[in-house]
Amino acid sequence: MERLTVKEQTLLAYYVCNFLEKGSEISLAKVLKDGLGDRLSVVQEELTKKGLLSKEDKMITNEGILYIDNTLHIQSYATERNKLAYVKDSLQINEIELSEPALKQYIHENIGIEHPSIH
Repeated sequence: MERLTVKEQTLLAYYVCNFLEKGSEISLAKVLKDGLGDRLSVVQEELTKKGLLSKEDKMITNEGILYIDNTLHIQSYATERNKLAYVKDSLQINEIELSEPALKQYIHENIGIEHPSIH
């Protein structure tokens, strides 16, 4: 089972948000703040230094998208409307673990991975 780093999970959350409807940035910002707390600014700064997040609006750059595509083995022919389905398939097939609960929930909810209910 492969595990993504906190930085990669954060970048993946930005990636998912990028392919959602406009306005979803607000819910992402809340998830990131609640989930990462004090670590958020350090993670964002490191991703920005690597060119994976933009300095202006703290959203994923083309380089960030390519990084996630490469990490999750998403083929270049995948269209924008199919990207989230490819993320879902890649996480499940490759058994990639997301260790940050808030990021995991955000990503899974937005790509269609359901969690079993606990009763």
